[in-house]
Amino acid sequence: MLKDEIKHFLLSIIAGVIIGYFFSNYWSIPIALLTGFFIDADHLIDYFIYRGWKFNLKEFLSGKCFDYSGKVYVFFHAFEYILVLVVAGLIWPIFNWIFFTLALSLLFHLLFDTFSNKPKWPTYFLSFRIYHHFNHKDFDFKC
Repeated sequence: MLKDEIKHFLLSIIAGVIIGYFFSNYWSIPIALLTGFFIDADHLIDYFIYRGWKFNLKEFLSGKCFDYSGKVYVFFHAFEYILVLVVAGLIWPIFNWIFFTLALSLLFHLLFDTFSNKPKWPTYFLSFRIYHHFNHKDFDFKC
């Protein structure tokens, strides 16, 4: 899990640099970290839904809570948000670099997760997870 987080961190910086280059605003780098790196905080939500307020770092890092609970919520991991962010960037051009930074960083994160976890393709669509009642077995998902 730690190796994946390092990769997410680096991909976030790359996304921030790309947007920073095109928009001449390198504040995009810390903003990219919000979606590309800190998005994984939603794993804590899944963990606390499963365990309550009891926290065991070793158990959390193992990622086994998905197997034990039978559910995968990860509410922030959704391709739908990318479309929303791009549209928001088009609607509010004064903030477009912020929305595009968030969108690109999220895209890099989700593509990395898709290739590394090898789930069924639509697993990283929130609508798919909702339709399947967040059932872990429906995703063929490696955590």
